[in-house]
Order: sequence, then C-alpha cells, then structure tokens
Amino acid sequence: MGFRLIQPGRVKKVKSHNAQEVLDRLEAFLTGNTKEPVRVLCGFWEDQQNAISYQELRQAVLDGYISEQTMRDWQHDYSVLVKNELAPMWQSAMMAGPSGQPIFDGKDFEMNMQTPGVLNWINERGAEFVTASTIEQREAIAALLEKKIRDEHTVDELAKMIRPCIGLTGGQARANAKFYDNIVKTLTEEHPRMSKESIRKKALDASTKYAERQHRQRALTIAQTESAFAYNRGADEGVRQAMSAGLLGLCEKVWSTSGDENVCATCNSLEGTVIGMDDSFGFKGRELFTGHKMLPPAHPMCACAIEYREIEAPRNIPAFEVNPFTEDDTRKYTDEEIKDFADKTESMISKYTGKESKWSGNIVVVHNEVHENYQKLPNCDILTSENTAPYIIMHEQLHARSISYCSPIVYNVWQSMEEATVEFAAGEISAAEGVTIIESQYTEIREALRIICRRIDSNISDMDWSMRMLEMDVEKRWGWLSNKVFEVLGDDAIIEEYREYAALLDKLFGGI
Repeated sequence: MGFRLIQPGRVKKVKSHNAQEVLDRLEAFLTGNTKEPVRVLCGFWEDQQNAISYQELRQAVLDGYISEQTMRDWQHDYSVLVKNELAPMWQSAMMAGPSGQPIFDGKDFEMNMQTPGVLNWINERGAEFVTASTIEQREAIAALLEKKIRDEHTVDELAKMIRPCIGLTGGQARANAKFYDNIVKTLTEEHPRMSKESIRKKALDASTKYAERQHRQRALTIAQTESAFAYNRGADEGVRQAMSAGLLGLCEKVWSTSGDENVCATCNSLEGTVIGMDDSFGFKGRELFTGHKMLPPAHPMCACAIEYREIEAPRNIPAFEVNPFTEDDTRKYTDEEIKDFADKTESMISKYTGKESKWSGNIVVVHNEVHENYQKLPNCDILTSENTAPYIIMHEQLHARSISYCSPIVYNVWQSMEEATVEFAAGEISAAEGVTIIESQYTEIREALRIICRRIDSNISDMDWSMRMLEMDVEKRWGWLSNKVFEVLGDDAIIEEYREYAALLDKLFGGI
C-alpha cells in the first residue's frame, strides 16, 4: 500500500489471497500501533522546546547558529528517546512481523529476539535515527537563522519564532516562518491601527498552533514509517530463523502493493517483483541504512509489504542426540557424529557473532575411556573424546574466536577471564538453540561475570553481554569491567557493595 503520487485511471490489480492478507495484516498493525509513538514524539519535542531558555535562543540569533553544546544536548536527548521509548517499540513491531505472514499460519514458531539479526538492526537503526534526527534539527534552526530571515525580523521576534519549530524539519521550519510572515502582513494591512507588538503576538500564537499540527504530522510520518521498517524486518528475520530451523524451506520475496490509484510510481513498478531472500529490490532513492532496499518501506509513509513464498521443501534437520554427560552414561559417539556436532555448533555460533573463527575445521577424537582433556590446540584443531557433547565442542569453538588471536602467554595471564567469557557465551547460545548445557569447573566464574555485567547495565540482555565480552580483546576485558562496575557503584555505595564486586572481579582475575 505504498502511496505518494496519485495516478488517476489505474485499474486495481488482482492479488493472490496471501498477498492481500499480508497487506491487510500490516495495515491493521500500523493502524493499531501508531498512536503511542505519535504521543511520545510530540511530548519529546515539547520537552525539548521547554528545556532551552529564551536567552539561549536569543544568543543563537545573535550568533547566527545554535551552539555545539545545545546540539550535543539534543543528540543526548534523542539517544535517551531511542533507548527508553523507540527501541522497545521496534522490538514489539519486529515480534509482530512473523504473525503478519500467512506462511506461518498453523506453524508452532516463536521468534528468537536475541539473534544478531534482531539486536544489530535495532542498535544500528537507533544510531542512524539519533544522527539523522539531530542533523534535521540543526537544519531546521539553521533555516530560521538564514540571513534573509534574520534581516527581516528583530532578534527577540526571531528568538520567539524558533522555540515552536524545535523538532521540525528544515522545510517545515521555513513553511512556519512563511506562515508567520503572512499573518503579520495580513493583520498589518487589515488592521492598520493595531500595534506591531499585538500583531506579532497574534502571529506567534497562530504559527505556534500551526507548528503543533506540523509536529503531529511529522510524528505520524515517523511513527508509521519506523513501525513499518521494524515490522517488515521482523517478518524477514522470522522467515530466516524458520528456514534455519527447518520449519520452512527456501523462500523467495514478492513485493506487494495495494495496486490502486494511490500507489506511487516507485512502488507500482515493484508490484509482483520476485527476488531471492538475500537480494535487493534496488528501488530509486537514497539508502537510509544498510539493507534498506531489501524490504519495504521504500519511502516515508510507504505501506507496501512482502509476501514470502516457499520454493523448496523444508530440510530435515534432526535434533541433537545430546549426551547429558552424567557419571553413569556410557554413550560413545563416532568420529562422524562428532564432526556433525561440530559443524552444527559452529553454524549456531555464527548466528550470534560475526567475529571470525580461527578453528582449523579439524576435530581430533581420542578413543580412551579415561580421557577428559577437551581443548583447542595451538594449531586450532579441537581435541575431544568419544564421550563428548555438543556443548563441550561449542565451548572450544568459541575459544577459536577469542583467545586464538593471542599468544599462549596471554591465556596463562587471563585464563579465568577467558574461560568465564567463553562459558558465558556457550551457555547463552545453547539456551537459545536448545543444546543441553554441561556444568563444569567454569560455572562459578561464568556466573560471576554474569552478575558483574548485570550490575553495569541490567537493560542489556545476557546474550548481548556475552557477545560483547567475546568480541572484546581478551587483555581489555577485566580492566574494562572493573572500571565500569566501580563507576556504576559510585561514591555513595556502601563498603559491602565494593567488597562484593571486588570479590567477583578477583574470581575473574585469579587462576582456575
């Protein structure tokens, strides 16, 4: 349902039932989920307007630009808005995405919201939103401080005109200034006896109300467009997860519009276009972020959707026959089974981190009942036994993405920190993928690391924390953690808190 340019006379195209269904479900979602972000955005811009003083605005007029400190404050404001308000809304929209696809109807599917595909998109979209919004805000104020406008208004008059325009785009700010000037001109001509002060006050009141309407329109545009971005991204991620799990076979993407006279030329040209999952539609216009052209929306307020179609039957992916590793278990695995475990666990790890692995790809299996030495060898082979388990192999494969970048001396110094990090990551990936977790001598330090991370920021998921630690240089982890945790504790913390976290840090610094 992308809409922009009206093209009369176009006949509505006939759609398949599923194509129409994805459009109807997207429209229902957008209709029911734009009111709250509109309220949040309008309230946010109002708070920003109230936060800046008249003296600061007057100084901006005198200088001809907004100060860098004010810009930094606004950027911080947008960062807080994203973290506290928009990111949770994006997550909800992404979770709703798969339910908008008939391809999931009747299937027992639950989307994993802790994958890199989800977390990275939200983080990247948040950063892009903060940057773009701050730049737009700078441009809007700059539009009101152009020489022509400054020459036509007094300092006090222009300072008062700026405040209601905070939160608008440059084009909206110019339109608001023009609206103000038209009111002044009209009142001056029709009421020649009215004082200039009264005229300016009435014009300011009128332009302020106009700015409120502009803010609501901009908020609606952002709310619908951002919700559509997240919803469509969630549907795509859900299909990819289902394909990976063997719930769906290989799929293709089909662009779907309402096909009526309200569809813009760009979207109409894409109607019915069929491409592969990793291909781009390549529509015209600036790419707003990486991967933007792989999915709708193509432009602000676009409400097009993607219909996913299976073109191959699902792969038969057997569940792990996981060894629970209990004392009385006598199960032994063949070399072929263990290699199969390793291929699968390596694929699982790749879903959660992009850090390159130095694993050689070789598994050395020791056929000895008393062998309990599981490790990643210096040549990056993995040494294990016939009494192994997928979790154990995953643990060693994670070392290949972490400590393999360092010398053996570094591991000797930071052994506890490295083992805690790898165990933390292995536990989170295994929990997400349904792999049985094996308790080990590293369980205690793993939990120490988890507690410390939660102390630093409890809003970050354990999965995200584990990946953050894994992707950080081994030598930097302990120092970074210790600085962060005591920074968070602050000067007001009681001595027992300092001792508690110092003890936890000691566990990560000492030997096993």
